[in-house]
Amino acid sequence: MSKQIFICGCEKDGKIEKESVQKLIETLEEKNIGFTYIEDMCGTILKNPDDLESLYTAEDAVVFGCQARAMQHLVDNTGRRNEELATEYLHIDDEKEELISSLESGTGEPLKIKYSDEWKPWYPVIDYERCNGCRKCLNFCLFSVYSVEDDGTVVVSASANCKDMCPACARVCPQNAIIFPKHAESPIDGGEGNGSENEKTDILEQIQNDDVYSVLSARRKNFQVSLLKKDQLKMAEEERRACCSGADKVEEKKEEKCDCDCNCKEEPEASCDCNCKDGDSNSCCC
Repeated sequence: MSKQIFICGCEKDGKIEKESVQKLIETLEEKNIGFTYIEDMCGTILKNPDDLESLYTAEDAVVFGCQARAMQHLVDNTGRRNEELATEYLHIDDEKEELISSLESGTGEPLKIKYSDEWKPWYPVIDYERCNGCRKCLNFCLFSVYSVEDDGTVVVSASANCKDMCPACARVCPQNAIIFPKHAESPIDGGEGNGSENEKTDILEQIQNDDVYSVLSARRKNFQVSLLKKDQLKMAEEERRACCSGADKVEEKKEEKCDCDCNCKEEPEASCDCNCKDGDSNSCCC
């Protein structure tokens, strides 16, 4: 069987194990099977798209990397891939012994497509097989990553604007149509998920239907992230006690009363010319 083999190493803050990538490379080299190694497909597609021309034009190709759905829509969204050409996408850890054993040996030397840009390729990819055009992602995003084409299609038009490690738009998408290939969770990373309630991603719907504080508390616990560091919390508590202590002193001062009937309690700034002095003392009650 003659197939073109591509491997994405996901080297720029990647999420796939280097050991898995190296094991596949060694297996192909032992069998003298040619392949193209892409250091980071997410970054290359945006920064150096012409470098992937062999992938776009491959008549029969297999791509190994992260989640299959993520890679497929990453390539399809470029608009450069001919839909009539056969391309199979497989996770690097999928069973592949049978496939590799069917490949022809002696098919050429390995090639490498480098990604040397400093930019970390964190950005969303739209699965148009799921997208229903609701535009929640467009309306929710604060960084103008999305825009709308003349035909009404929502597209990712400013990938570099995306906030690093922010998957908020994916969480508000009711169709799970927003993919962040480098995210750690499924289905946001392009995985299918198992359909459990814990994978429900429409956070807006959760807040509308449930108690907002319960929802946010559960999310903080899930991600094990505290809104305040311990030292900040301690400082805030000390400040609160100081404020309360000051308020108590003011209240005590207000409650002090004069036992006489002079006007000193109404006019404390007035000169003391009343006859309410304490015994032989020259001090006045005011």
